[in-house]
Amino acid sequence: MGPLGANLYPEQGAALLLSAFELGVNFIDTAEYYRNYAHIRLALQRFKKPESIIISSKTLAPDDRSAAFAVEEARLALNRDMLDIFLLHEIRNRSDFESRSGAWQVLRNAKKNGVIKNIGISSHSAAVVAAAAVDPEVDVIHCMLNYTGVGILDGGVEDMLAGIALAKANGKGVYTMKAIGGGSLMNQAKKALTWAFAQPLPDAVAVGCKDKTELLTNLGWLHGEDPPEAEQCRMLSRRLIFDDCHACGACVKRCANGALTLSEDGAVWHEEKCLFCGYCAAACPWFCISFA
Repeated sequence: MGPLGANLYPEQGAALLLSAFELGVNFIDTAEYYRNYAHIRLALQRFKKPESIIISSKTLAPDDRSAAFAVEEARLALNRDMLDIFLLHEIRNRSDFESRSGAWQVLRNAKKNGVIKNIGISSHSAAVVAAAAVDPEVDVIHCMLNYTGVGILDGGVEDMLAGIALAKANGKGVYTMKAIGGGSLMNQAKKALTWAFAQPLPDAVAVGCKDKTELLTNLGWLHGEDPPEAEQCRMLSRRLIFDDCHACGACVKRCANGALTLSEDGAVWHEEKCLFCGYCAAACPWFCISFA
């Protein structure tokens, strides 16, 4: 619902979240990078039992200083003395995790000092999930999972499910992302979400929505129903649009899934690899990228 997606105003986002809370949703996935803390804070202020809502956030911080800032920013912005879950965002491989050891140490210290209840990582990589599954310091893993395997790095659906099984066997919390491939499976949304909801091992599934129609559709499918709101959802394939690309390469460097390459004329989009996360648009210093 933030600027990387539907770009709702905080008041609009808060109203949507409040509807979700009142319908039984009790787990929110966010991130420093999503820039939607204001939406969540407003919703919590208006909800009668804000303490019942579990919030997981994450940071792309590469070092200790920026990680410490991210933790304090989340506490202040969400008005919470203790954060439920805080993760290192988008760990791509083992060397990536090792390069962010300073940031990880900040999360370890924050947990020890009672500032964060649970720490962990988010990743699109099956190999990273498998490694985190046996790391005693990791409490929670947020991982890519959908029935086609689109977006899973260095493996497929079975590899990711094996990593999740190992994590659960070691007592870790696991919640999944990109059930509809970030939009690439939009025309198969019901099948994709029904499959994701039916998986027995994950503790939760992070599903986005931009209005109440989508919220009610998601919840209906979760409960095995066929809600009338589903007919109102626009199940359209999304497109990435470049307007006067400067060929700086910032978007190519930011894309974790290799959906962008650089030519002499500018960035080239590879739709079959795209997860429509919006990270490339946020990375573009010229504001050349949009979605349609």
